[in-house]
Amino acid sequence: MPDVKPRVLLAARPDACAPFRAAVYGYAEVLEAPTMGAAIAKLKSASPIHLICSTLFFDESRMFDLLRWVKAELPHIPFICARALPKDMPKISLEAARIAADSLGAAAFIDIPMLAKEGGTDTLSERLRRLLLGHIKG
Repeated sequence: MPDVKPRVLLAARPDACAPFRAAVYGYAEVLEAPTMGAAIAKLKSASPIHLICSTLFFDESRMFDLLRWVKAELPHIPFICARALPKDMPKISLEAARIAADSLGAAAFIDIPMLAKEGGTDTLSERLRRLLLGHIKG
């Protein structure tokens, strides 16, 4: 029986996809969706999605809209909220996003620029891969 890779939906602007691709390349099949409509269409397809990752500025800051939809329609799929790029963002805004993600049922909130800063960029992909794929059941 062939080894089946988990499918990860990446709801992000194209420029924010790179760290996720680097982290799971070869370990998971990545489906990219730059808009809310594209993400929902992929989630409604017959092929199962095992994990959803969405970034703060997905489709004009609609990450929380997608999270609400997923929790209502497909609550069994883990949903990771993330800051992917090192944009200037007040610390209080980042903390508010983390609190909102948690209260809306996200499996985790990952601050990729902070992860890189804390542990260095050499092992970022490996650490991010463990964080992401650790949320896939089975």
